[in-house]
Amino acid sequence: MALGDLVFLVSVLLLVGLIVGIAVAAIGRRRTWTRWLARALVACVLVYAALLVAFAVIVPRRVYAVGTRRCFDDWCVATGTISPDAVASGMAPDCGDAAASGSSAPAAGGARWRTVLTVSSVARRVRQRAPDAHVELEDEAGRRYAPCTLVRANGDPMLTDALGPGEVIAVPVVFQLPRRAVPAGLILHHGDVPGVVIIGSEQSVLHPPSLMLLTVVPAR
Repeated sequence: MALGDLVFLVSVLLLVGLIVGIAVAAIGRRRTWTRWLARALVACVLVYAALLVAFAVIVPRRVYAVGTRRCFDDWCVATGTISPDAVASGMAPDCGDAAASGSSAPAAGGARWRTVLTVSSVARRVRQRAPDAHVELEDEAGRRYAPCTLVRANGDPMLTDALGPGEVIAVPVVFQLPRRAVPAGLILHHGDVPGVVIIGSEQSVLHPPSLMLLTVVPAR
């Protein structure tokens, strides 16, 4: 367990204890204790929030090298190459309506890029699945793009598919970027709770999300 996780658990227990204490003091009409515990509760919340923001601002963004396996418990993902993809099966002729996060959506008719994620399970007995997992692509200018809407085709696996013990699958993902945009890496989302409120977490509020680099293969 990471230090941030431990601090979060201790803080939750402390807050629960203070809330229970406030309730007991209020029922017993102990106004002095009620006010003191309420102030302590507010102070704890403010201190924790200040530490959360401070660490999010101070701790640098984490960058994963190409091919580095990033694991959440027993479910892992690794990146590889990304290359121009003129035609993708199972997809609409144009996916320019794919939503961009933090910027305007790419113009229809932009350049289409394809990458394949290596998704694996290191579990020995149970099946693994990440139903809330999804990715965004970030270009060299820092703009982010959601993947094109794909229809399962040719038996291609999806990022949210279940994995058997030790199983490894290759998951194709396609993005559409403006013509001059150059891919930099992927941002993997794997549930935001409770990571957004854990001090030092890669998913904590205001902290830049981790970037999984890609090897860009230029058009021939």
